[in-house]
Amino acid sequence: MRIILCLIVILLLPLSALPSIVNNSTSSPTAEDSLPVVFFSLDSLGNPTTADSVFVLVTNPNGATAFRDSMAITDSRISSQTISGKQFYSFTEQVSNIDGSGVNGVYNFALTAKKNSLGLLTPGGMEFQIISTEFSDQIAFLTDSVLVKGGAIDTNKTEQSGGTDSASISSWVWNTPQANYTAAGSFGKYLDTEVSGLSGGSGAYSFTLVAYDTSASQAVSQAQVAVRGINQSALVGIGTTNSNGEVAFNLDADSFVIVASSPGFAFDTFDTLAVTGSGVDTINGCQFNIETPSDPNVCRVFGYVYDVSGQPESGATVTASLPDGVVTYSGCFVSPFAVTTTTDDDGLFIIDLLPSSTLSQPETKYEITITRSDGTVLRCRVIIPDDNLWQLTW
Repeated sequence: MRIILCLIVILLLPLSALPSIVNNSTSSPTAEDSLPVVFFSLDSLGNPTTADSVFVLVTNPNGATAFRDSMAITDSRISSQTISGKQFYSFTEQVSNIDGSGVNGVYNFALTAKKNSLGLLTPGGMEFQIISTEFSDQIAFLTDSVLVKGGAIDTNKTEQSGGTDSASISSWVWNTPQANYTAAGSFGKYLDTEVSGLSGGSGAYSFTLVAYDTSASQAVSQAQVAVRGINQSALVGIGTTNSNGEVAFNLDADSFVIVASSPGFAFDTFDTLAVTGSGVDTINGCQFNIETPSDPNVCRVFGYVYDVSGQPESGATVTASLPDGVVTYSGCFVSPFAVTTTTDDDGLFIIDLLPSSTLSQPETKYEITITRSDGTVLRCRVIIPDDNLWQLTW
């Protein structure tokens, strides 16, 4: 019996480690914002065996439940490997999907693997720590003085005067309004729309795209435009149209796919552009109106789903749920069960949800899941704004 107990202790030791430092990024999982957890399913002798299901519980620094879920061992978030006849597993998930409101501090991650035929549960776990700092916070830690010829920079004027430090200089550079940024290397929080003319691409020909609203016969400003290779394997450039609806790229002689989007507009899906020299082309779109919900207390969320060829995907399943469990709204319990709809022939889906700010926990994130016809599952967590209409973009 002592030998068996020692074996179990040794096997469980790798599951407990010092907290991993991660961040709360909501972008696609990368090495810094996705969390891998190694775990085992043990038999009565302490040997690794196959598992049937997994239970996950995450508590935040205050001890409250931030995330809980159960899944089959075949879930896409779980990978397995057999070594010398023994089964080993790894669970990987984006931090922003399991940390609730994403407060700073140490989280406890508990994972339990279950073997149904043996009726055995194998616990494991780890801790991870969220740390986030803003640019202004980093500046605040700077206390070193910076001297220039003739004195230090006056943060209120462009002339020189005496006595300041790098924190003040950085704040002045960042916060000073400027206009018409049209040169590479421009920076600051006051970048205006003129920078849209420098959208990207390294080709030989200057090519301008104009977003045009055919329903109102006018240009569309602030439209997002992406230029991709014809097989969509590479992003050539991306930019935003200016007040004249224009955005410029430097492109080589080739064919490209143009993808445009703007809230309240429907553009031609995946328009094809053939470049043989410098020129101008139009991206046609039109305004569309989605009726506001009859209930002023809900937000009507809408969006579009396209297949890999850029065509609207009909019949895709869109689901919204509250993964953190039951919350209340105006003193009433809100069901944790999912709300589901499907896309129409235009790939459009519409679903009415309660804004996050009206729930008992204002930072509550909805989990939006899109299941496409090819079996692909897309999942993200978002805070639903306090608006009558809101477009979800991935």
